Amino acid sequence: MKNPFEKMPTVLTADELIDKAFRRAEKAASALTPKGGRLSKAREREELRIRTVSNVVRDNLKKLLDRTPGLSELPRFYQDLVDTLVDRDQFHRSLAHVSWAVRTVRNLEQRYAEKIRHSRDPDEIAKLRRQFYGRVADVIRDIADDLDYLNQARNVLKDLPVVDLELPTVVIAGHPNVGKSTLLRALTNAKPEVASYPFTTRGINVGQFEEHYLRYQVIDTPGLLDRPLSERNEVERQAILALKHLGKVIVYTFDPSEYCGYPIEEQTHLFEEIYREFGEFPFIAVLNKVDVADEEKIRKVEEFVKAKGLEPLRVSALTGEGLKELRKRVIELVKPMVEERARMMMERELSRFRET
Repeated sequence: MKNPFEKMPTVLTADELIDKAFRRAEKAASALTPKGGRLSKAREREELRIRTVSNVVRDNLKKLLDRTPGLSELPRFYQDLVDTLVDRDQFHRSLAHVSWAVRTVRNLEQRYAEKIRHSRDPDEIAKLRRQFYGRVADVIRDIADDLDYLNQARNVLKDLPVVDLELPTVVIAGHPNVGKSTLLRALTNAKPEVASYPFTTRGINVGQFEEHYLRYQVIDTPGLLDRPLSERNEVERQAILALKHLGKVIVYTFDPSEYCGYPIEEQTHLFEEIYREFGEFPFIAVLNKVDVADEEKIRKVEEFVKAKGLEPLRVSALTGEGLKELRKRVIELVKPMVEERARMMMERELSRFRET
């Protein structure tokens, strides 16, 4: 899966588009060597200018329309992320205004080209071309705000996280500095890809690993699932809800050593909120940094976890302790989903083979 907005082009401002179209028209007219008398030459040169301006404007705007995916056609995960970043109604209105501009410029081109072909006065022909330039400039300036908005939206949407939406995904949660990124690296045996993520300042970390030819995906979302949901603004809460369309298992990470800077009471409180929000998901409770944590604090967290009906797992992402067991538990929970995905993909391929 790629970012659905990665091909959305940079959007020129109204003045940039006008300037580009007029410069291209003058360049084309300068390179032209028309034949015939003064009237014939004027017709050919001015019609070329009109056609060139129209083509440049329409090509730029149509490229924007063609390379912008329809929001309603996106996977639900991306729909929810887009809704947190841009005003969906404004986005659709701006695209509709751009589409209107394409049609209007095309109509102006046809109308003024027709007038030029029927005119018998070279001076009138030049005047008609100037009128056309003015009308086109007015149309483009009418959508100036829409172009600015779409370019701002594009600058945000092109940085949406790139994840495999078909892979059942394990989401790592917990306070900052509890070792989530280290745990992710240890689980996936690879340096996670760090992609720009509009809801945080640090990025989303994505890693994958294979086991018996089946692939698993693990993500850590810095800045989202690392402080109480009650402290979230609306945008962040919607972004968190979007994760529900992606994640299948939550690995909640505690730091009983408290070296992360958060006391155990705060960590258990955050767990309570995440557990309520994602209660329909299987949870794996991980106690990280057990190599440096006090035994009494470890047991305190374990008692809390067991009271929730979960079996705590002691690990040290740094030394490797408990990581094999963690991977085993992850695979036990996710493997049926991965196998079902593989089965469906095989059935699709077989169906295509039978059709051919």
